[in-house]
Amino acid sequence: MTIAAPEVMAHHAGADYLDCLRRLHRALAPRRYLEIGVWRGESLALAEAESLAIDPDFQLDRDVLAGKPACHLYSCGSDDFFARHDPLAILGGPVDLAFLDGMHRFEFLLRDFINTEHVCHRRSVIALHDCLPIDPRITLRDQNPELRRDAVVPGWWAGDVWKMAVLLHRHRPDLRLLALDAPPTGLLLVSGLDPASRRLEETYEAMVAEMMDTDLAAFGAARLFALLAPRPTALLDDPAALDAALFA
Repeated sequence: MTIAAPEVMAHHAGADYLDCLRRLHRALAPRRYLEIGVWRGESLALAEAESLAIDPDFQLDRDVLAGKPACHLYSCGSDDFFARHDPLAILGGPVDLAFLDGMHRFEFLLRDFINTEHVCHRRSVIALHDCLPIDPRITLRDQNPELRRDAVVPGWWAGDVWKMAVLLHRHRPDLRLLALDAPPTGLLLVSGLDPASRRLEETYEAMVAEMMDTDLAAFGAARLFALLAPRPTALLDDPAALDAALFA
């Protein structure tokens, strides 16, 4: 089963998401960094802060320790990690920057966001990957590559984590959502965090039910892009403009 004649957006025109993360590290200079979903270590290697990385199946193919004062690797699922460990104790303080790129289903990302926000502070930033997919065919919950063979981003699987952006927009209007035009599937920066908030926990089941049966073909890719209004990735090179976009 494939999606017939899906609404497809133009390719993102900005810098690649890994380059964006590199520039984000440079702009924010975090002291403590958290990453969920590491795989080969491309994004983790960019950090120069004390780092905490979580992945149930590390497949590191590069040096992720270089330039870091410490790097804590936990080989387990993120739910299990947060149930058993305290990132504040491991890192010696709250997280300044986090990158969440774990299981590509929105209910998992929602739990990861909830747990991560609790160990952040007011000027922390949480970066979410894959929230601006240009083609509904890469957003199916089923990872079967046959369902994506005609997609305009061949081989890429974003899953349905785009729903996370919609839920945050609807249920956490206190947060600031800064979407970047970063290939191949966008980068969403979330700021204005409130570590004490319990709003997402309290409405978790209702939010999952609200979006579980919604797919991007029905929601509309153009509608998603209009909602998030992605900005050029050059914003990352303008410290004053970036600070205003995240914190003003």
